[in-house]
Amino acid sequence: MTARGGDRTAVAAMVVATLLWGGTFVAIRDSVRVLSPAALVFGRFAVAAVLFTLVAIARRRVPDRGSIVVGAGNGALMAGSFFLQATGLRYTSAGSSAFLTCAGTLFAAFYAWALLRQRPAPSLLAGIALALAGSALLSLDGALRLGRGELITLAGASLYALQIVWIARHSESLEPLSLVTVQVVVVALLLAPFAGDVRAAYGALRGPGWLQFAYLAVAGSSVAPLLQVQAQRRLPPGRVGLLFALEPVFALLVALTLGAERFAPRWWAGAALILVAVVLVEWRAATRSPVAA
Repeated sequence: MTARGGDRTAVAAMVVATLLWGGTFVAIRDSVRVLSPAALVFGRFAVAAVLFTLVAIARRRVPDRGSIVVGAGNGALMAGSFFLQATGLRYTSAGSSAFLTCAGTLFAAFYAWALLRQRPAPSLLAGIALALAGSALLSLDGALRLGRGELITLAGASLYALQIVWIARHSESLEPLSLVTVQVVVVALLLAPFAGDVRAAYGALRGPGWLQFAYLAVAGSSVAPLLQVQAQRRLPPGRVGLLFALEPVFALLVALTLGAERFAPRWWAGAALILVAVVLVEWRAATRSPVAA
């Protein structure tokens, strides 16, 4: 596969991952009405851990030391990020949570600049500015202030941006499936002490609730993280962080069609700015020789 073809495959993987994650916001919003944030995050990653462990057994492959070290770091950052996201959704809408997640993950480009010495290209900085403007249109309240739920969500997204950079530092030398196996196991183990009486908590779920939980566990905690790690073998963290900006656009569509939420017209303008930002950066990346962006 050519370098450019590999980049296109990686971009496609990230688009699918953000599509899957975009569908999780309404499911999380509904689930935290029944489950505590810790119980929800523990449960979905416990299922993911079982699935990946079964795959590892079938492949007769034990994660190596590098996968264990990097996966443990990923898991710690993800545990904090997903817990804060679920907590924030107790106090804010699915749409606001999605767009603030976008704003937080955009920090990945600046973390990569500070920690990996990967200076963002001018086109990426322009894309980040557009995406931040779109996020502001979609997230800020009428007084242009961030409330409790929004600040919690933004903190969680900032942790996820650090996780993007952590993966970027090691992803080329590690096997994605082993890395994600360790990652999801660590998330489940870290949240287990805080999950409370899991049997009683999940006993309160009904039919639709179980369907939403299954989506969170399989699509949001298993498939999407694996696609992200696969994509980061080819794409620098700045572009990955910007591609995460598609997540709230997909979340907006899900919230409108399935989540029964209503959005102000300015939120549509915000979504348009995010789309323009992603198209701008990916078009520039496709028309120049491969360099870190």
